[in-house]
Amino acid sequence: MNGISARGFTLALRPFSESDKIVQLYTLQWGLLRALVKGARKPKSKLAPALELFSESDLMLTKKPSGDLYLLTQVKVARGHGDLRKDLGSITRLQVLADLLIQALPGTEPHPEVYHLLRGTLEALEAHPEAGETLLIAFALKFLECLGHPLELSACAHCGSELPKRPVFLVPHRGGALCADCGPAGTSRLSVSPAGLGILTKIRTLSMDKVDRVKVPPIQARALFLAVMDYAERTLERELKTIPYYLTLEPLPG
Repeated sequence: MNGISARGFTLALRPFSESDKIVQLYTLQWGLLRALVKGARKPKSKLAPALELFSESDLMLTKKPSGDLYLLTQVKVARGHGDLRKDLGSITRLQVLADLLIQALPGTEPHPEVYHLLRGTLEALEAHPEAGETLLIAFALKFLECLGHPLELSACAHCGSELPKRPVFLVPHRGGALCADCGPAGTSRLSVSPAGLGILTKIRTLSMDKVDRVKVPPIQARALFLAVMDYAERTLERELKTIPYYLTLEPLPG
């Protein structure tokens, strides 16, 4: 079996046998990987600390003879991000991040810019948990851009005119915002207010450690979150199954 080393995050786990688990990893050097973790379901497993959601670890893996499954043999946790798993709300935010990465990234293809964006997002979520939803929006915008799907937010993606001070529509197959004249008729979750468009434009230009400076009211943050995640689903042609669960656990206050 061929051995590799990597630095990576744990994205998901599932049982494999009475004592083992399969872990989904996102690594700096190799992209998405799946690995078998022997004995992971045992209470005293030495590998268990590295299997916490979004723990970042140095990993040693060996490739099994067939298929795309690795065997995780050694881990050393570099950063556990334990503060991000203290309550269900923050855990579900991590699950949304993991879902987006798993659905969007091709396997075994490294994206260093995405890896560093993710690291910055986790640090920002730790430092500013009150801005969690805004940080998820910023991550999604920057993530799509890294993958070659930037949103056109400065002018109508159809007619090219300056976007007026009226609601616009995010239209995936057009690559961004359409003015009211070019956009679809009727209301839509992909409709964004002029103020919301200004927020999206602003946070996309900021580094993740500065996104919290943009103060977004909870109702507006939720509307933008839904619009951007819906846009991401349609652009990637993948369903984000964590979104309904997230909305259940994180209802709007009041």
